[in-house]
Amino acid sequence: MIAKDSLVLFLDNVGRTVLGELVKESKTVVQVKNPSVLHVQPNQETGQIQVQLIPVFFKEFASPSSEGTWQYLKSNITRGENVDLDERLVTQYNNMYSVIQAPGSPELVGAAAGAAAGETPVVKLFDD
Repeated sequence: MIAKDSLVLFLDNVGRTVLGELVKESKTVVQVKNPSVLHVQPNQETGQIQVQLIPVFFKEFASPSSEGTWQYLKSNITRGENVDLDERLVTQYNNMYSVIQAPGSPELVGAAAGAAAGETPVVKLFDD
């Protein structure tokens, strides 16, 4: 679980609100792990605003062992300072990046599920 004080909040050069885990910082660069964009949209039914975090880069596109970080130039971002993040947002961030156990071997579903080894199931596309 990532502590609230380990998170960094900033606006990127196109105005998106980005939240991520601060890895390190230099005079010119902020290095962030698991950056996410804060996406806000109105709920059509209630008129209330829904807040959702969307990853900048989906982990599914990287190898499982990848621990990539993102470097943002300080000259291109606006840092949020003294912003006390709501616990619900921190919890959503932590849940999004918590380790998810992948299932073992996938099970067959559908026509091929009952076929014995070596048998190819017949799939009928059209009625005769």
